[in-house]
Parts: sequence; structure tokens; C-alpha cells
Amino acid sequence: MSQQITLGNHSFTLIHRTNKKIKRISLALENQNEIIIKTPLKFKSHKLKEIVYEYQEWILKSLQKVPAKNSFDFVSGGVVPFLGVNYPMKLQINENMENVKFSLNDEVFIVEYNSKCSNYEDFIEGLKLFYKFHAQRVIDPIFDEWTYKTQLFPNKIGYRYSKGRWGSCSHINNISINYKLLQFEKKAIEYVVIHELCHIQEKNHSKKFWNLVSLYMPDYKKVEITLKSKLF
Repeated sequence: MSQQITLGNHSFTLIHRTNKKIKRISLALENQNEIIIKTPLKFKSHKLKEIVYEYQEWILKSLQKVPAKNSFDFVSGGVVPFLGVNYPMKLQINENMENVKFSLNDEVFIVEYNSKCSNYEDFIEGLKLFYKFHAQRVIDPIFDEWTYKTQLFPNKIGYRYSKGRWGSCSHINNISINYKLLQFEKKAIEYVVIHELCHIQEKNHSKKFWNLVSLYMPDYKKVEITLKSKLF
């Protein structure tokens, strides 16, 4: 059973996770509403609040660095971000739909779902599928533009979902891009493309690497701030 706790003026749900592989106590703040506490098996749940109070200062300081649990509401009249534009959303029940489906028609997101798809995660999965479907069409031309400008050429380009990374470049120059980027405007996508292309030449985040990035996008630090405003 989950517990509630208030720190400062903010309320949290405590989520206790434990198994035999966990050897020490750790805390994680994955969103602004829940504190994840991992403990060894024999840890008593009534002591969870003691641990949280001990780390209260860190938790409140970290609060603005993580997203809210429900960053946007999936309700008719809400909005969905796509390429930096917030489009209005219209929900439609369709019992023939197995999963939630997003489609952009006449600058309105039509969201079709059956009555069994009722939780936030179902709608997030539907939105992720929409981004994934459009990722190659949108981002491949950006790669074409910047490989020509930089003369840095990846071995392969792929698109996938990642919770914590916008992109990666392997030692053999295979680049992977997080299709969640499609919630942002083109410049933010360009920054990630440039960032990963620069890793073809500079494999770590050295001064040479950042100089190379700034050569192609001098104001990249402003774009990094934009990327921190992710919705999920």
C-alpha cells in the first residue's frame, strides 16, 4: 500500500520497491509526484518516511529537474505537441481500436481509443507510436542537410524510444535518435542531429567536441534548455 508524505508545500506518493538483488537503500525522483524508494527485502515499510525526511533538502532541490507525472491531460480540448506546435485534441471512442491511435487531420489531433484504454500510459503509448511513425520522414531530411554541411557521415541512422537520452553515436558511427524529439521545433531536432554527427569526429564530450558543436550551432545551450522542457 502506497504512503503519502508532504515536504514543504508539496505532496508525494511513496513507492516502495524491494527484491533480493537490492543491497542498499536508494531514492529516485522520476516525476514531481512520486518518490521511488528501493530497499533490501527486510527493510520495514514504516521506516520509509524517516528516510525521505533525511533527504528532504535534496528532494525539494531536485523537484524542478523532473517532469510532472501527467505533463498534459488527454482530454478533448487539450493539446498535443508536434514539431513545436501545440495542436488541439479531439477524443473519439472507437471500440474497434485495439490501442490508442493519434492522427493529425486539419491541424487537429484525432485520438481514437476503446473504452478499455483508460489510463495515462495507454495514451502515452499511442502518442509514442505517432512520433515513431513520422520520425524518419521528418528527421532524415535534417540529417541530409547537416551531413552535407558538416561532411560527417553516419554509418547508419535509427529511431527508437529512450527515457533518458535524445540520441547516441556508437564507436562504429551508428546514430540512434529518440523519436520523442518530434514534440519540439525543428531547431531542437537539428541540435541533437548536430550533436551526434559531431561524435563521429570527437567521441567524447571534450572541449574539442563542444567547439565543433558551437561551430555549427553557436546558441546550442539555449536549445538544451528547451529540451529539458520535455512533456514525457
